[in-house]
Amino acid sequence: MFEMRGIDKQFDAVVALKKASLTIEPGKITALLGSNGSGKSTMVKVLAGLVNPNGGEVLMDGKPIQIRSGMDSRKYGIATAFQDLSLIPTMSVIDNILLGNEPMGSMGMVDRKKALREVNELLERFQIDCDPNDYVNTLMPSAQSMLEVAKAVKHKPRLLLLDEVTAALHHDEIDILFRVLRELREEGVAMVYVTHRMNEIFQICDSATIMRGGETVISAPVSELTLSDIVFYMTGKRPEVSDKNPTVEHHFSADAVPVLDVENLKISPKVKDISLKAYEGEIIGIGGLEGQGQSELIRAVLGEIQPENGTIRFLGKDRRFKAPADGVKSGIGFISGERNREAIFAERTISENIFAGNAAKGGLFSYLKASTVKNFARNAVEKYRIKIGELKNPANSLSGGNQQKLVVARWIAMGPKLLLLDDPTKGVDIHSRLEIHDILRQCAKDGMTVIMSASDTDELLAIADRIYVFYEGKVSGMLSGESKNAQRLVACMMGMTGKEEAVQK
Repeated sequence: MFEMRGIDKQFDAVVALKKASLTIEPGKITALLGSNGSGKSTMVKVLAGLVNPNGGEVLMDGKPIQIRSGMDSRKYGIATAFQDLSLIPTMSVIDNILLGNEPMGSMGMVDRKKALREVNELLERFQIDCDPNDYVNTLMPSAQSMLEVAKAVKHKPRLLLLDEVTAALHHDEIDILFRVLRELREEGVAMVYVTHRMNEIFQICDSATIMRGGETVISAPVSELTLSDIVFYMTGKRPEVSDKNPTVEHHFSADAVPVLDVENLKISPKVKDISLKAYEGEIIGIGGLEGQGQSELIRAVLGEIQPENGTIRFLGKDRRFKAPADGVKSGIGFISGERNREAIFAERTISENIFAGNAAKGGLFSYLKASTVKNFARNAVEKYRIKIGELKNPANSLSGGNQQKLVVARWIAMGPKLLLLDDPTKGVDIHSRLEIHDILRQCAKDGMTVIMSASDTDELLAIADRIYVFYEGKVSGMLSGESKNAQRLVACMMGMTGKEEAVQK
């Protein structure tokens, strides 16, 4: 058994943990939950040896232990799989898995034959379709995420820490992962499971510890908690029933002109023949297993990718933008789920990040009045409830959820006619996710057209008025009204649908 008692951690003026506690039993999966900035990631990093606490103690089998480094963590049988992968992209799969854990032969050399056998067994267990000698950067993101977990399991840990490991996975891959986790549970492995996907807690976890503001709020068996309870302990508020499925079924006249009309789009190798329409004030969801063309479609509309065939009509005119900047100038906004890579200027201030869209239209930051930037940013922070320290702080000082709300605020301030979102709430806590949903609904109510891809099916069902489902580069179904349900959505994602369900609106 592992225990964390009275853990304190402070980063300069920011208090990350206040007398936090966590109990992890062998043969149990413990969910560690909380909004972004609640302290759960810091708790995981303490166990992983990446953060040294200012106070408190960690116990193993009732005895205090000192975890001051990753080496200490591994010494006590703790292994970690992170959402932000620890894999080395330019190394092979086999070298990543065995790094620091190579099987040695009788002559003190690495036993490559044994190593290859062990890695192949691990790949088969996780059903990762790759060659051990493939470089990690050639794998799909989902395969890399599975490999991250497989690497941790290879260490045969007593305690396995899983931090948002399903963020890049789809249903079939999650099923495979959960099968492995159940096997590990039967073997007596203790696990900490961090996720923002509430349905996963009830599927795989035995107990839950919920944090808020750096403190442990409650620890309880999952069987004694409801979704409403979890959200309440995480946020201090009961979720509004209206978020269950507050979508609108629109009815448009036959001569209504779509804001976006895509016909027979082809982008090799993933997009084979995609058609969809989106009207003013609609929220359109795009679903499907990973790699079915969702991201490519969105980026083709923006102008980042050039399609081989098909037409894209925006506001009634044929448009093939040569670059994203052309799409933005024409009234298209784009929000990526990869905020650190594609959206946030990490070292710039919060004010500058929020004003960035307007700055792009008006010139460099150095030519803008500081008061103009600051006032604009302050209004956005208040309107969109972005939790900050000070506006002059860098954007990377914010939690993930607040970073994404910052990006949303930036784009909405530009007033686009069409807002494209590519899995925007990936890795965002449930409270921030609900707030982003509210913002998007208000945008649609004000006449903006919203097109959003999401890997989370529950999110699609909650936010979208209509859902286009992609399968093998084609639309396998368009769901609306009574047909917009979880069973039909999953069936279309797996390609188990008749042609009559792929009729376009």
